[in-house]
Amino acid sequence: MKIILSPAKKMIVDTDNLAPVELPVYIDKTAEVLNWMKSKSKEELKAIWKCNDKIAEQNFNRLENMDLYNRLTPAVLAYEGIAFQYMAPSVFEIQQFEYLQNHLRILSAFYGILKPMDGVTPYRLEMQAKVGIGDAKNLYEYWGELLY
Repeated sequence: MKIILSPAKKMIVDTDNLAPVELPVYIDKTAEVLNWMKSKSKEELKAIWKCNDKIAEQNFNRLENMDLYNRLTPAVLAYEGIAFQYMAPSVFEIQQFEYLQNHLRILSAFYGILKPMDGVTPYRLEMQAKVGIGDAKNLYEYWGELLY
């Protein structure tokens, strides 16, 4: 059985406690999304993100300095939404992380599909965002069958 979660908007960086096991499987496609986002102005991104000026500024700065390969946090520790808070992975033992690694998947508009111990960096992007990358009209089409 697989457990599927949506990511949370709020994310943290935690490079001190537990190192990621690997990079997300579709990191090359994530790099395409990142390049597309970097090609947009702050105002365009604010509209895509549907957020206030403060959040837009924070996430625009994140994009400018984003590194998909360094200073990464395991996905299950990076997201701070309610499902992740109640799961409380910060108090897990090794066996619990191993179970999650085998049974939990996180569906992300930025990374596609994530395993809990995949290394991620904070981002802001929702599947419903009006984003056209390459021939894809939206993120559902962009990630397509890779999510199934």
